[in-house]
Amino acid sequence: MDTHPSPPIALHSRVTVDLVDSSGAAERGEFTLVTSKQADLKSGLLDEATPLGRALLGRRAGETVPYPVGDLREVRILSVESGDSDISPEAAQKRRAAVQKAEAQSEITSQMIFATASGSKWGDYDVDVEKLLGDDEQKKNAEER
Repeated sequence: MDTHPSPPIALHSRVTVDLVDSSGAAERGEFTLVTSKQADLKSGLLDEATPLGRALLGRRAGETVPYPVGDLREVRILSVESGDSDISPEAAQKRRAAVQKAEAQSEITSQMIFATASGSKWGDYDVDVEKLLGDDEQKKNAEER
């Protein structure tokens, strides 16, 4: 048996947890606790300022933390590893790019809805998709073709 307690959860800790819902079912999650600028949950980087991040800071493996959020009731901390502060700066860039792409797609949808609605009353309205997607997205789409 390991007599050394796990390190407390801190910034850059790698954490494995079970998120337990009201029915007792558990969903496993693994992530690294990071600053808001580095956060990207899809990449396994959890913002320390989120409710879950705040609930876990300072806790150790083996603890169960009450977490009454939505359908969840508690979080079981399965393992904690001291982290390396060398988190890729690409995570924030990826997140910004994803947000920009979502904004462009939303604008395209809005303009297409407008074009459909206004076409019968005021004449044709063309949506400039390339302009809305921007130069970077145009290049990416051209490379994919």
